[in-house]
Amino acid sequence: MPRTARIKSTTGTYHVLLRAQKKRGIFRKEEDYDAFIRIMNEVQHTPDQAAPAFQVLAYCLMPGYVHMLVREGSDDIAAAMRRIMVHYAPYYNEQYNTSGRVFYDRFRSEPCDTPEYTQAVIGYIHNVPVKHGRSLTPAEYPWSSYRQLQDSTPMPTEEQILSVRLTEDRRRVFTDYMVTKHIKRLCSIDSIEQFADQDKKIRRTALAMMRKRGVSYGQLARVTGVTINVVRKARIFVKLPIRKG
Repeated sequence: MPRTARIKSTTGTYHVLLRAQKKRGIFRKEEDYDAFIRIMNEVQHTPDQAAPAFQVLAYCLMPGYVHMLVREGSDDIAAAMRRIMVHYAPYYNEQYNTSGRVFYDRFRSEPCDTPEYTQAVIGYIHNVPVKHGRSLTPAEYPWSSYRQLQDSTPMPTEEQILSVRLTEDRRRVFTDYMVTKHIKRLCSIDSIEQFADQDKKIRRTALAMMRKRGVSYGQLARVTGVTINVVRKARIFVKLPIRKG
């Protein structure tokens, strides 16, 4: 079946969603976020052209997907996204000794044809980490453009933000970094190696809670070092000493 043609923007501005290939994740550690931002900034400009190939007006990086507000220049939206993806994928594959695609085959896009809707998209993008419980305010999240734009761009109203149509992939993607971080917080430990020393009921409760969030048996076994059979038998037994913050 042929693909549905993208809806063209009359302003050349789009709300874009890049998604991870399957449940692989796009970012596993802080350095990955930094590398993506560096690549995104670099490929917007080409040495042989005075005007930028495209402009990223706002962005938010999440472990399994990326929201961006992009304005076309000499590159159309497809070429602009291709620049970012083909430069980040080799970095990712080299870091983790993997191969193949990092991003889902086709990115999603929504045209932003009015200043009001464009403003609403900026607000939506910056509120994604708040919506998913990764920060209390947009300003606290380190991998978005909020801090760069907060002084120059007024925050849209909640009604405007709710008008935004493009949403992230509904499948929750958990990287090993995320699983490790959650388990350390649930058990109030400083390193994942300390998980094995915890009381059996604390361990099984933490595993059961992570299973409820959608983490697979195999990933939990790999990250924590327990067997898959232990993960399968995990139940909530006790109240965990959850670390605040």
